[in-house]
Amino acid sequence: MKHGLHHLQRRHYLAVLALFFFPNVAYAHVKWFCGPIDASLPPVPVSQVLSQLFFTCLVGFAGLVALGGGLDALLARIVPATCEGDRRGIVVDVVVRVGLAVYAVCLWCDLAVVLWADDATGSVLTPEMVNRAHWIGLLQLMIAGMVLVPRLSLAASAGLLMLFAIGVARFGPFYMIDYLFFVGLSIYVALGQPTLRRQLRLASWRVSILTGSLSLSLMWTAVEKFLFPQWTIAVLLHHPGITAGFPFPSVATIAGFVEFSLSFYLLIGRAVLVRVVAVLLAGVFVMAMPEFGMVDVVGHIPVLVILVATLLQGETRLQQLFRSKESGPWASARAVLIRYVMILTVLMCLYYGLHAVSVWADANGLL
Repeated sequence: MKHGLHHLQRRHYLAVLALFFFPNVAYAHVKWFCGPIDASLPPVPVSQVLSQLFFTCLVGFAGLVALGGGLDALLARIVPATCEGDRRGIVVDVVVRVGLAVYAVCLWCDLAVVLWADDATGSVLTPEMVNRAHWIGLLQLMIAGMVLVPRLSLAASAGLLMLFAIGVARFGPFYMIDYLFFVGLSIYVALGQPTLRRQLRLASWRVSILTGSLSLSLMWTAVEKFLFPQWTIAVLLHHPGITAGFPFPSVATIAGFVEFSLSFYLLIGRAVLVRVVAVLLAGVFVMAMPEFGMVDVVGHIPVLVILVATLLQGETRLQQLFRSKESGPWASARAVLIRYVMILTVLMCLYYGLHAVSVWADANGLL
């Protein structure tokens, strides 16, 4: 019995190591590839989520996160922090605006439509939001043009929010939590309006808003892999080569921890580690593209744009806000560890709670 338990534990450790280095499935947005989903289905009961593998991963990744926090504090003594407002902000602004324009054109050209939607006439905002109206295509084309002109920033932002609102109307607010980074992008663009940029202090938080919205979105989809592993498993059935030979449920759990841990550091990392994480995340997204095709390429353009912006800007007021004031490596490691466990716990509780509220509201005709 003990031998079998040790063998199982060794397999868990090997799976964690293997998928930490080959985490493609962590960054393929599973809703784009597993077919139409029924959002009213309940999540996996918490008693099933909190498995032996889950706690093994929690201990392992929490340890890595704490180690990273201590190392980051040491490196911070060598590499100074930079905040929004310096000249690199101009480069970041160009990257974000051009990236959004390219993405809007791709939407208009119907290049981001899920393969399983045979009757789709186009996508609204993300690949699975199909069957758009003709006027939505025109709106996407207008956004592509307006976002390139700073004086039209408010109009471009309103257009992005309109596309997001269509998603909320069709799929519900709970479903659209996955895509909060589009709200972050729209706020970033709006605050780029020359008048607002000069008059509002909030404009100095533009990159912070971008990074924070993406971090929350990715951590949310990571939690989704714990609570709805069947969606990830549906993808793995069509791409078994990325599992490294390990059981599908185990892969779903480990991929969730990989995604959550890296995304967490977008929220809390210092000048060095936040850039390293941005490069790692962007690299894994790019490596996953040959496996998952054009939908993955186009669909993740906004994510890559934000990661490039984070790489260029580095540490922002957001990371300083979420991080402990302690500067020593041991104190930083402890603070990061506590925040990691707390944020994971809060997001899992929120997911269960908001899903229940969403289903209740839909059943009573409130959505």
